[in-house]
Amino acid sequence: MSFFKRFTLVCILTSLAAPHIASGIRQEAGSNPRTDRRDSVPMFVEGPSIKPNPNPRAPLAALVEFLADRPVRATLAMSDGIKSRRVSFDGPLSRRHTLHVLQLSPGKKYSISITVTDRRGNSFTRPERLEIQTSPLPGDFPPLRARISEPSNMEPGLTLFNVSRYESPSYGLVVAVDEQGEVVWYFQADHPIGDVTQLSNGNLLYLHSSGATEIDWMGNTLRQWRPTGRGGLGPAGVIPVNTDTFHHDIRELPDGDFLVLSTELRRLDNYPGSEEDPSAPAETANVVADVIIEVTPDGRIVNRLSLFDLLDPYRIGYGSLGGIWNSLYKATGDSTRDWTHGNAVFHDASDDSILLSLRHQDALVKISRQTGALQWILGNHGGWKPPWDRFLLQPVGKLQWPYHQHASVITPEGTILLFDNGNFRARPFETPMTTAQSYSRAVEYKVDELGRTVSEVWSYGGPEDEAFYSPFGGGTSWLPDTGNVLVTDSARITDVDGAPMENVPGARRWARIVEVTHTRPARKVFELIVGDESQSRPFGWSVYRSRRIPSLYAPP
Repeated sequence: MSFFKRFTLVCILTSLAAPHIASGIRQEAGSNPRTDRRDSVPMFVEGPSIKPNPNPRAPLAALVEFLADRPVRATLAMSDGIKSRRVSFDGPLSRRHTLHVLQLSPGKKYSISITVTDRRGNSFTRPERLEIQTSPLPGDFPPLRARISEPSNMEPGLTLFNVSRYESPSYGLVVAVDEQGEVVWYFQADHPIGDVTQLSNGNLLYLHSSGATEIDWMGNTLRQWRPTGRGGLGPAGVIPVNTDTFHHDIRELPDGDFLVLSTELRRLDNYPGSEEDPSAPAETANVVADVIIEVTPDGRIVNRLSLFDLLDPYRIGYGSLGGIWNSLYKATGDSTRDWTHGNAVFHDASDDSILLSLRHQDALVKISRQTGALQWILGNHGGWKPPWDRFLLQPVGKLQWPYHQHASVITPEGTILLFDNGNFRARPFETPMTTAQSYSRAVEYKVDELGRTVSEVWSYGGPEDEAFYSPFGGGTSWLPDTGNVLVTDSARITDVDGAPMENVPGARRWARIVEVTHTRPARKVFELIVGDESQSRPFGWSVYRSRRIPSLYAPP
């Protein structure tokens, strides 16, 4: 081969290997041998750009979008001039990215730098920074004030909670605040929101009067479930579940199914006619009991247990004759009886059992998930007849029974933690405690299943501690890193001096979220006031439960 031919061939091969700088044709995914060299850094082909979240229900979020010249991962460094944070997105390498920018505070200007890194570790940080201004909180947002904040003694992460407004059927809110009580995310709905939990996939699941809804952190609805046992299939796209209701609590199981509290109506003869007068004539009653259902993500019920078949439906507590289910079971003519009022269901993986809180029975019950058999009953012994009385746990040492409790959970220590609301602190036909005398507690019990006993091992609140009283709602969470306890003091109704009072005009209605040490006495390291405890309003605020989550970016 002549020199000229060899030189021409080399030139052709060299030109084939050289990058086509002027070419506008670029692949959207996969490696690009022309740019993905060991000694080159990735570059932006389009963008990056930033824009506010297009979903107005979650306004403290934004989207960063760009196209790189090769598959990359991204890291954002964000600053509002006071607080700085870095977020690395660890998903698969890709050329085109849409990044969710979260954990922004209201009314602030953020400067954001972006770094991209390719598969070989080559990185490039764009010298120009993106900027975005967040909107202030809306005028109807509840006042929030961190009265105590000791970050070095607190469980790390963000506090997530729902907020309800008294007598407002079109107001629902979920809020996340940082360790200083500053809002970093919220989601606003046009209906009240009940319990909110974070799923294993990182999304949120919340209960409401029509069922349950899963959303992502941008506020987008992903899945919805509706109970259809009383007729109808619900709107298009909604997953129907053949049961009467969803209420109070929903739990994700390790296999992806859900434990849900539902209800059932039965008509019973010779039912107690009064909670105060034992000689009141019996009546035929439309009694509502709780039903525990296990539901697959596609809406199939694979397990069902009615408390009618487990406990004595004629044992009543204060509140058992109330009619909160009248609007649901309208055919009864406003005559339902709220016999058990379950409000918390918890799966104990250690023995595949279910712990259930029954507010109007002033009791916790443990049930085998596989057989539905009753294991034990924790609560006041009054009114339990054979054969149920043999399941009662015997108290050991100084112990107060819970009354009208909420949010019972099993801790990593195997103990039971709950919010003891303390309503009445008596059984029917006994003299109830007055509202002015009433108090709530966070309390921890230890059960000896072999000995069939229960002891009280820790508490916060009460006459010998910090006195407070939430007549409804409330919650407790065990915080694993510190061993602290997060307490939701859900619904404070007080006079001008802070003393408990009835829910009447002129009352102050507010809530409190407190993190306390697991010591005796407990010490507060965080206290967030929700609402304004110093002023009466035509409305007020309550918080059903709260949770501490690591981050808006990290699954639990």
